[in-house]
This record gives sequence, C-alpha cells and structure tokens, in this order.
Amino acid sequence: LEAGVEAGLRILSKVEAPLKELHDNQDAQNWLAQIAKVREGAKRARTVVGVVGNTGAGKSSVINAMLDEERLVPTNCMRACTAVVTELSFNYSNNPAAKYRAEIEFIQPEDWQKELEILFQEIFDEGGGFSKEISNPDSDAAIAYAKVRAVYNTYTREMLANTSIESLMGNKRVSNLLGTSKKIAAREPGSFYKQLQQWVDSKEKGSEKLDKNGNQIARKVRDFEAWPLIKVVKIFCKSPALSTGACIVDLPGVHDSNAARAAVAESYMKCCTGLWIVAPITRAVDDKAAKHLLGESFKRQLKYDGTYSAVTFICSKTDDISRMEAGDSLGLNDQLAELDEKANELEKKRGELKKKKDAAKGKQKDLDASIEQIEDDIDVWEKLSDDLESGKTVYAPSQSAKKRKASRSSQPVSKRRRRAMDSDDEDEDMDYEDSASERELEQERGGGTPEPPGEALTVANVEAKLEELRQLKKEARREKRSLGDSLEEIQNLVDSVNVDLADVNAKKDAICIAGRNDYSRGAIQQDFAAGVRELDMETAEEEDPDNFDPEIDIRDYEKVAESLPVYCVSSRAYQKLSGRLKRDNDVPGFTDIKETEIPALQAHCKKLTEAGRQATCSRFLNSVKQLLTSLQIWAGDDGTGTKLSAAQRDSEKAWLARKLKELEKALEKTVKVTLDDAIETLNEQLFDKFGPAIQAATDEALPKARSWGNRNGARDFNGELTEPIYKMLASAWERCFQRRLPTILRSLRKSASTVLHQFHAEAERRATERGLGLPRIRMLAGQLEAYTAIFQDLCETAVTLLNNGQKDINREFTPIITAAMEPAYTVCSEERGAGSFARMKNHMTSHVQGCQDDMFRTASEEVRASLERLCKTIRKDLLEKSDQVFVSMSRDYM
Repeated sequence: LEAGVEAGLRILSKVEAPLKELHDNQDAQNWLAQIAKVREGAKRARTVVGVVGNTGAGKSSVINAMLDEERLVPTNCMRACTAVVTELSFNYSNNPAAKYRAEIEFIQPEDWQKELEILFQEIFDEGGGFSKEISNPDSDAAIAYAKVRAVYNTYTREMLANTSIESLMGNKRVSNLLGTSKKIAAREPGSFYKQLQQWVDSKEKGSEKLDKNGNQIARKVRDFEAWPLIKVVKIFCKSPALSTGACIVDLPGVHDSNAARAAVAESYMKCCTGLWIVAPITRAVDDKAAKHLLGESFKRQLKYDGTYSAVTFICSKTDDISRMEAGDSLGLNDQLAELDEKANELEKKRGELKKKKDAAKGKQKDLDASIEQIEDDIDVWEKLSDDLESGKTVYAPSQSAKKRKASRSSQPVSKRRRRAMDSDDEDEDMDYEDSASERELEQERGGGTPEPPGEALTVANVEAKLEELRQLKKEARREKRSLGDSLEEIQNLVDSVNVDLADVNAKKDAICIAGRNDYSRGAIQQDFAAGVRELDMETAEEEDPDNFDPEIDIRDYEKVAESLPVYCVSSRAYQKLSGRLKRDNDVPGFTDIKETEIPALQAHCKKLTEAGRQATCSRFLNSVKQLLTSLQIWAGDDGTGTKLSAAQRDSEKAWLARKLKELEKALEKTVKVTLDDAIETLNEQLFDKFGPAIQAATDEALPKARSWGNRNGARDFNGELTEPIYKMLASAWERCFQRRLPTILRSLRKSASTVLHQFHAEAERRATERGLGLPRIRMLAGQLEAYTAIFQDLCETAVTLLNNGQKDINREFTPIITAAMEPAYTVCSEERGAGSFARMKNHMTSHVQGCQDDMFRTASEEVRASLERLCKTIRKDLLEKSDQVFVSMSRDYM
C-alpha cells in the first residue's frame, strides 16, 4: 500500500504539471487545489505508544534495547523527583552529522512561577522557617528543596529563606531558558548522550563524585541543573523499531507539582494508541501487578477512554532467576532432573580432576625442592673441584653439612643463587663454604668434636660425583616437564568440564526462564482480566444494585485475557548478544537473541502502526482514484456522438440540477438523522444516569471531607469527591462511546451509500431512456465505489473525533470540582499558628457542606454541555465533508 502511495504521488505530480500551465483557467486552478488537498492525505499518521512503570522496573533499559542502542534514553531525569516526558521518534533527517537529534522544550515563565509557589509551600513551614521534613530525602519537602537548589545553585539555605519568588524569577540564567527550546545533534550515540545529559542530568544523592576512599568530594559551588525546567524531551534516532511511524513516549507519571508537565503527560495519555506497562517479572506475578500495578482510578480511566485493548504488559529482567525457586514453585523439577544428574556427574568429575591436579602440583613442588637441592650440591662439588685444581686437599662434605645446607635451602630464595643447567657463570657470594670451613662451623656451633674427614678426594672422584648430580638434575627436570604436560592435560579436562557444566546450567536457566515466562504470561493475562471484571462488577452494582447479579459476566473475560499481549524480556541479555555491554559478563540462560523477546517487542511496536498506516494509505489511494476519474470525466467527451439541441441540453441540465439538489438534501438529512440518533442515545444511555451519580457524590461528600484529617499520608481531595460519579458512570460511558455511538456513526456509510446509489440509478435510467452518454454513466458508476469509501472514511473520522473529544470531556469532572473547592484551599493555605490544623479541617467540611449540591450539579451540566457541543462539532464536520462529496459528484455528473 505504501508503495502505491508513492506511485500515487508521482501520478499527481504528472497530472499537476500541465494544469499549472493553465494560469487563467479557473477549472484548472480548482483542480490544482484539489490535487494539493489529496496530496496532504499522504502524510503518515503518528502512532503514540505510552510507556509507564514504577522506579526500578527497568523501563529505560527496555526502551534502549528496543531502540538497539546501548544507552540513549536519559535515566537520571527519570528519577522520582522529576516528571519529564521523553518522546522518541524516527529521525527522517539524512544529515550524517544529525543521525541523533533531540529537542528539549522548557516550560513557560508563568508555569515556573506557579511551580515555585507550590515548592515554597512544601519547603517552608507555617512560621516561614524550613520544614522539618526537608531532612527526609523521600519527603515532598526534600524533593521540592532539591528542585529549587538544582536551579538556583548559588543560593544557600539562608538566601532562599530571605528571597522572594519574584526575585528568583528575575534570575537571568533561568529566565533565558524558560519558554525556549534547545536542539542537540550528533553523529555518534556516545557524544549525543553526553550532550543530552548536560541538560537532563540530576546531581542527586548517589551521583556525586567520590574519592578513592569512597568519600564525597566537596564542591565549593554547586552546578546549575536545568532538569526541573524541562517540559518535554524529544529524541529522534534511526531505530528500525520506530521506522514505521511509532512514537514511544516515556511517561514518568502525571502527578507533578508543575501543571504544565502534568498536562503534557496527561495529553500523551489521551492520544496514546498503545499503552505499555513495564514491571520486573519477579514483581509482576508475585504482586499481581497486572491487576494492582495500575491504581483503580487509572484502570477506570482506561475504561472511560476505551483503551483496555491498547494495553501491552512487559515483564522485564527475566534473566534474574533462581533455579531452586523456579524448580519448586513452577513444578519444573522433573524437567530439570536429567540436567541435575548430568550436572552432579560433572561436579564429581571436576572434583576428581581437582584431586589429581592437587596431587600433581604437590609432586611438582617436591621436584622443585629436589632440583634446588641438587643445584646446591652441584655448587658444593664445583667448589671442591676448584679447590682441588688450586692444589688443596679436599674431602667429601659431611652429612651434617648437607643437613645444614638443606635447612638453609628452605630459606627465602631472594638471597640464594638459582643455577641453570647450562650456566657456566661463577658467583663470588659466600653462600657455600668448603668442607673444612663446614667442619669448623659445626664445631664452633655444636661444641662437639668434628666428624672424621675420611679419604681425600681425587679429581676423578669429584668429576664422577658432578656427573652423577648433573644426571639426577636432568632426570628431575624431565620428570617435571612430563608432570607439567600432565597438569596442562588435567587443566584442559577441567576447562572442558567447566564449559560442559556452564552449558548444563545455562540449559537449566533457560528451562526456568522459559517456564517462568510462560507461567507469568498466563497469570498476568488472568490477573488483568480479573481486574477488568472487578471494575465491571463494581460499576454494575453502583448502577443498579437491585438487579445486580455477580454471576452474570458483562463481557467475555477469557477473550480479555487472551487479547492482552505480554512480553517477558531481558534487555541485558539482548544487549549482550547484540555485541553491546562489553564490560558486562555474559548472561546465562540465553543462546539466541529471540529468547530475550526484545525482537518480538520490536515487531509488536512496528505492527501497532499497521492499522493507522493502512487506513491512511487506503484513504489516499481512494482519493487519487476518485480525483483521476473526475479529471477524466471533465477532460473527455461523452463518447456517444449524440448531438442534442440547445433546448434539449438545457432540459437535461435542469433535470440533473433538480436531482442533484434532491441528493444534497438527502445527504444532509442522512447526517442529521444520524446525529439525532446519537443525541438520543446519549440521553437514554448516559445523561439519565447523571442524576443518581450526582446524588451519590453529594451523599458521600461530607463524610469524605470529615475523614480527611483522620490519617497521615497523601489524599487526593478532588479525586475522592468525584470518585462516586466516575464509579457510577463508568459502564454507561464505556457502553456509549465504545459501542453504541460508534455503531450509529458508522451506520451513516450505509445510509449515504443508499442515497448515492438511488441518485445514480435515476441518472442511469434517464440516460438509458434517452441514449445519452452511456460510457460516461458507466464511468460514474465506478465513481460510486470511491464516494462510498469516502463516506466510510468520514464515519471513521467522526468516530475518532468522538473518541478524542470524549477523552477530554470525561476528565472535566475533577477540574470543575477543583475550581469549586479553590476558595477552601486558599483559606486553608493561609492558616498559621496554634490550632491551625483544626481550623483547616473546619474550613474544608464547612465549604463542602455549603457547596456540594451546586458543585456536583454544575460539573454534570458542564460535562453534558461539552458532550452536546462535541456532537454539534461532529455534525458540522460531517455536513461539510458530505457537501464536499456532493460538490465533487455535481462536477462529475454535470
């Protein structure tokens, strides 16, 4: 289809060329405008995929692996204290120096001022001093303080305490960034990452530079950090996974003190075609993450938006496995038994080889000692030979001297001479004494009588002894070499056993990983379906408690489970098998890149764009076909050769004009009837439920307000007040906007098609009766298919407009309640001194009691008005576009 689009664009260019030469021809100018409009339809639609996950889920690692980059997505700016949305799209630039690009958008000055006001409320207590909570790094006060200190790095605590927000807003460095954007481009990912980190890096605890003893290196001046000022980071790269038009958006969350960033995250959530939930596989099943990872309000929002089918679950860190736990908990011990037996045999073999190796090493050590002793003896006998040549009388060394020599030979070798077999060098050191000196030394130390010297040695005696010793040394060295060969052989066998054992363990890991993946996939799908069912049951009971039957399923939950895509991935194994992460060890349990499931996730990412791309291509090609046929009809003769008189031509034109007018009214009526049905459905299916929902919210408002001061922890006052409305309307809203209204809007295609065919049938009958323009009529019959397809596209566009509009409107309840509660919040924020907490509680309950009826009624009225305006917008859009079809048909038939 996309190749067809390229061909269609080339055809448009060819058709356009001659028309451009007809400068004064109004028809030609109209056709050029039509061609330009058709060409606009060739633009590829963007598919937005939101990625959510808690801290430590490995979200950034998964995204980096999917992009086939070792490190591209910034991680520090994803910490709990920030809420920077990171958008990743394909880079269509052909500039090699801009292979990696980024655009960093900063928030507007007014947004930063509002955030500073909120941050100051967290940092300072009622008396204007620093909050005690600042010392707790996980507290809101500490996070707020970290943000302010990051931006205003030269300010000390005392300076911040004595400054105003207006003064901070005047800071040149900050004001020069607010409302602007920075662009980064690089040829290589490493350079790009460093440039990006300069803006998004956060010097929080854990990122400080340490000395060799692990102590933090003190910095005289803190570095300026821009991350709190960032609104969104847009990264563009050449990743194949993004090449089909997917846009991956890393969503850290919508709970941020800066309304602008929270709004950005919220806006992405609304337009997401897909939503990926990332959780470590160990948590995903143990904590039933698919059921509980998303809060109730978040799941309810999915229900309102109709995006349950867009959810994909990603279990990360699948390489983090315990074989023992997996074998026991997943019942894999039978599968592992054979491998366990083989591993035990290999372990036993390795133990036996170790014993052989140790024995050989012991023997080798003994041989080293023997060779050393022989070398010492050779030194002694060579000294005797030298003395003999000098004319001295020499005697064989005594046994006690040998013992002393052996004793000295066990001393450290640093002062002992080691002698090579072929060495002829003489050394003048006095490590060895002649036999006479030995006897004297023994006599002096022992105090006893010297041993008798025996017979004097001859040259023959000495040479014979030296030859004997040299032969012994040769044999010992030969034995040592043989022993070395044996040790090498044993080591090779040990290495082979280690490789086999690693392979067996890797196979065991693979079985455990695959087993856990399969189990997790099924468990997560079932948990997800159970979560949907719980929400359905809850809303059904809220809607009609008298007729509620928990045994009756609202939808097929088995299908809900089966439809949830689950990917169990190991980004670390994928990166390692792809030749990245050079410094890391191999990841056991993975031998093929497909086993990491990252390639499957990449394919899934590409596939998400298919529906949108197919719709865009089909729409464009149909428009090209319709345009070319219209041009052919406009430029050609009717082919009949029939010559009508002027009066006959006027008569036929008048008849056709009358029928076209009837067609125009019929199309307009079709649109109006369709939208009237939609409004009636809204009244019956949704608006009639507003009354009970408002009453439920009103009944629960005061008890909720009184409970707000009962416990510590964060409370979402506005969310709690609107919760009863959202609960009671959830099923009706989903039924309306995901089933009933889309069906009604799509029925327009059939109605319009009937009207078009009726009109053409009359025109064809008239032409047949009069024998007029039959070839032209046949061409017009072919156009009906194109015009019917256009109406189908109009219906799908209307459904999209409805869905996008209702996503905005279903979020209106809370802001309206927030605005109604604003006076109470203002009064509470101004309370100071003793008893202020009690007075705050009183302000809140009094305000809720006084305005609960009006604020909930106002909220429902405004939401109803917004939905009615949405229907009017859709009506207007459909009327305009159906009129465009009518104009095209009028041109063709006239």
